[in-house]
Amino acid sequence: MRKIGFLTFASLIALSGPVLAGPSCSGQGDKLPEQQVRQQYEGQGYEIEKWKVSSGGCYEFYGYENGKKVEVYIDPRTGKIVRKNVED
Repeated sequence: MRKIGFLTFASLIALSGPVLAGPSCSGQGDKLPEQQVRQQYEGQGYEIEKWKVSSGGCYEFYGYENGKKVEVYIDPRTGKIVRKNVED
């Protein structure tokens, strides 16, 4: 019985992976410099605490906008937001 429960749990974890994954920013063309894009968003009032390149190739940052926590994915070729999650 324990084995069946573990396999069910493992299956749910495996299936939830793609749902939790960030957007894909793969594509052709030159990427904008990370520092330039970061400064662009800081200039718009974002307080950036952590900056990284996501597994999908997007620039991603965690921080605050108007006092609310945000997670933002940016297309590295255009500098535009692809996905933005705001904590309520």
